[in-house]
Amino acid sequence: KQWYQRRVGDGGVRLFAELANVTRAKPGLVALLSALSSVTRRRHFEHHKHLLETIYKALPVIFRRLTKPKIKPYVNDFLEGLKYGLQSDNNLLRAASVECLQSMSLMLGPNILRGRIEMTDPDMLLYVQQAFPETVGS
Repeated sequence: KQWYQRRVGDGGVRLFAELANVTRAKPGLVALLSALSSVTRRRHFEHHKHLLETIYKALPVIFRRLTKPKIKPYVNDFLEGLKYGLQSDNNLLRAASVECLQSMSLMLGPNILRGRIEMTDPDMLLYVQQAFPETVGS
């Protein structure tokens, strides 16, 4: 049962990323970004790290397709989950989190991402700087 639920969750995230390419679907998807970010804070099930990995692999694609002005209000909502990913013992989740943050840095700019991190969770900045110091500016 959990295997099936995980597959459905992964498929839903991939579908979200594909729909982000459809012009008529974009307004609805932007409205669902807060729901997607809330999934990153749910860790009560066994395979949550695999779902987070899928989300963080898809998020750069989703953000790029929905465009910077539309996603900027939602960036902070994903930072807590990304910190969890950076601290994870699961190497695939940690790598997906690093790549996601690097992509966010390219999209927003390193200094803007750094400001968002400092505003949301200053302790996270230490983990980000250890993983990839060039991504968050100086």
